[in-house]
Amino acid sequence: MSTSVGPAAVSLAATPPAIDRDARRALVEGSTHLEGIDFVEVVSNHVGNPGHVAGAPSQRTLLVHLLNGTDLGGATAGVPEDWRAERVRITGGVRADPRVNPVGVEWAYPALAVAGADGVPPTPVLLGPADRRLIDEALPPAREIRARVLVVRTTTSGDWSTYVLHLVGDDGTGAPDGFDPPLARAPFGFTVDCVTGLDCASPVADLPAAGASPVLDYLARDAEALRTRLLDRLSALVPGWADRNAADPAVMLAELFAYLGDRLAYWQDAVAVEAYLGTARRRTSVRRHARILDHRLHEGCSARVLLALTTDTAVTLPAGAAVCDTPPDGDLLPVDADESGSLVVETCHDLALLPDRNAIPLHAWGDAEHTLPAGATAAYLAVPGGAAPRLAAGDLLVLADCPAGRPGDSAVGDPARRFAVRLDRDPVRHVDDLAAAVTVLEVHWHAEDALPAPLTVAEPSPDGTGSVRAVALANVAVADHGASLTWELLDPPRPDADGPYRPRPARTGLAFAEPFDLRAAATRAASRLTAPDPGTALAQITVDDGQRLWHPRPDLLGSSRLDPHLVAEPESDGVARLRFGDGVTGRAPSRQATYTARYRLGGGTRGNVGAGRLQHWLLRADGSPGAVSGSQLSVWNPLPGSGGNDPENLDAVRQLAPAVLQGSRGQLRAVTSSDYALSAQEVSGVQRSVARRRWTGSWYAQEVTVDALAARVEDRAVPLAVSALLETRRMAGVDVAVARPVYVALGLELFGCLAPGYLVADVERQLVDALSSRLLPGASTGFFHPDRFTFAQPLQLSDLVAAAMAVPGLAWVEVRRFARLGAPGAATRVNLAAGRISAGPREVLRCDSDPNNPEAGRLTVVLGGGS
Repeated sequence: MSTSVGPAAVSLAATPPAIDRDARRALVEGSTHLEGIDFVEVVSNHVGNPGHVAGAPSQRTLLVHLLNGTDLGGATAGVPEDWRAERVRITGGVRADPRVNPVGVEWAYPALAVAGADGVPPTPVLLGPADRRLIDEALPPAREIRARVLVVRTTTSGDWSTYVLHLVGDDGTGAPDGFDPPLARAPFGFTVDCVTGLDCASPVADLPAAGASPVLDYLARDAEALRTRLLDRLSALVPGWADRNAADPAVMLAELFAYLGDRLAYWQDAVAVEAYLGTARRRTSVRRHARILDHRLHEGCSARVLLALTTDTAVTLPAGAAVCDTPPDGDLLPVDADESGSLVVETCHDLALLPDRNAIPLHAWGDAEHTLPAGATAAYLAVPGGAAPRLAAGDLLVLADCPAGRPGDSAVGDPARRFAVRLDRDPVRHVDDLAAAVTVLEVHWHAEDALPAPLTVAEPSPDGTGSVRAVALANVAVADHGASLTWELLDPPRPDADGPYRPRPARTGLAFAEPFDLRAAATRAASRLTAPDPGTALAQITVDDGQRLWHPRPDLLGSSRLDPHLVAEPESDGVARLRFGDGVTGRAPSRQATYTARYRLGGGTRGNVGAGRLQHWLLRADGSPGAVSGSQLSVWNPLPGSGGNDPENLDAVRQLAPAVLQGSRGQLRAVTSSDYALSAQEVSGVQRSVARRRWTGSWYAQEVTVDALAARVEDRAVPLAVSALLETRRMAGVDVAVARPVYVALGLELFGCLAPGYLVADVERQLVDALSSRLLPGASTGFFHPDRFTFAQPLQLSDLVAAAMAVPGLAWVEVRRFARLGAPGAATRVNLAAGRISAGPREVLRCDSDPNNPEAGRLTVVLGGGS
């Protein structure tokens, strides 16, 4: 007749954070001043089930059971008599059909009012006899039970996903008076029975292995080969001369010419090989050839690391503070520590430090075993009374497992349970009636920073209460790998009287790092912050000529004749030559000036340091103290360094650069419909596209229908990127509209016979997987995966049968239904005779067999035989 979905049957949504309702119920149960939802019961009333009530709908009647039956202001304890539909909100669901989702509330009444109880007559005018009978049979007759039940009728029966029922206050927001906020909502599912006995969990698909790069070989001439050829020639010209003594003048001259020929061949080969991308050996030559082909060769990238600081007083830490991984022998400059073998990082921005932000415990709402699940994007923080961490949107936090409460001790806690997150909104304040000594802050972070693994917030302590073991580190600074030097003379410090000025820094190993913009970083997820792009990395050097500062650029193509820009061009030996402008592209250097440089050394994969190693302060590059005087500052890195890249391999550049040029030779304008379709396919995430020219009544428009990859079907960035690209290529006077494909749902039924010795359940599982729309183990896909079907592609009967017969244990298969979903039986006969189900130019066939989306097609499998 009905089913109950308890509070632990499903998990709450990631926003707001999930709360263990079992633990919370145990704390609130029996309270005389707090109330909450015990569970939500869905009355199925399916036709054919025992106790079916004719005239009453199925799976649309909810019985909301309260926990304590506390007097909430009504005549009796329990559900107040004046509670109606405005007190109830239902959220959740995945169906796109607006007739089905969202689920609305049609009416809501206390159970005593609609069904009565022992000594309490019902109110007949509220509901009809069928609804009263349905509710009366679904509830026990005891008055004390019915007094705690609120009956809710929904507009639809929802889908197969999890919904959440909320009880709201008088103004339609928050929780009702006297209700515990975490227990003012409860998850439930409309579906009572599952249509399949198979395991619904999808297997994890393996990623394909990366291939190895090919190895190139080279040949060259030498002096020995030239000596042999010269002596052979002399033997041919002077047949009687056979002396090969090294003291013979002719042999001496031959060896001398062989040596000179060897030197000349070397210079000829050097000039020739540097003239072509495929043969160039010098890094500068390869870089310039690749730039002509619109490929930017990167010189590596400094690793980026997050430093967590602990302070005893409010202070501001200026940018450029240096930290290393080994205890320094006295006060050391960053460059001295780097030369001694230490790994040095320096902060990228000023940071205001507060003692209240050192380590903020997470709040478990009294749950002794509370865990944030993988994928969570929100959490609760317990701020002690009187503390003011001043958290706001854009703040960077590190959620860390720290059972001993010592966040600066890298040996404490699980290093794999530390996660960097960026807040995407200001925190929301809450009050926990059971923990009045703390202020609860609800914090949310970017979806890209969703937790990749569970984080234990609280664990049981010996006395039976919960012990919080997770903290939020809020004094977090961004640092890059590299050791700075103050102003040093370049080599040479002054240009020559003529010729280009190509100086070099006095030391090798110039660092390249992605520019850091604090304002822009505050709007991006932390995952992007810790993954610097080597393609945007710039040389960490600034040059001073006494009048102006010269700043690095990737090239000088966009520099005017007055821009003080330079380009750093490192070679494979670590020596970096600086190239200035010529007065046309970039300012030309002054011949009378003396040039000094301030730069950083480091970079590469060496900077990907392990967690907890960076704990020692160094002096700043100018010799001033690293930490702020007058405060006790400790530092460590809770997360490992990431993003460190070595300079790009030259062999890889030789292969990639021509491909970039070939890709850029495509047509940059769209005239015909096929031009628009091909241009749309250049956008990442687009599998295929078609276009058609339509008359709007006033002008022509190109309607481009885009078939996106399955992983990006719901990504709004894909159609926006297509629109932006076509806007730059469309013809004047032609509008462009981007549309989704016309999905055609299929209705298929297969009957198969199993060979002896096979179990029906095993074969059915394999057959359902083989004909599914999911990713399968081994990086393969099911037969009906969306990426395997595109515009106008028909479903061949032979392909379907072949895919089914490939399943071991299936002796033969018969296709009993083979048509579009909802088509009459005659369509199956026509399609079977033709051997295919055809699709139109803008149609894409689908058969997802997803109970949450039956509109996407349905495959029914019936098996017989076997063991």
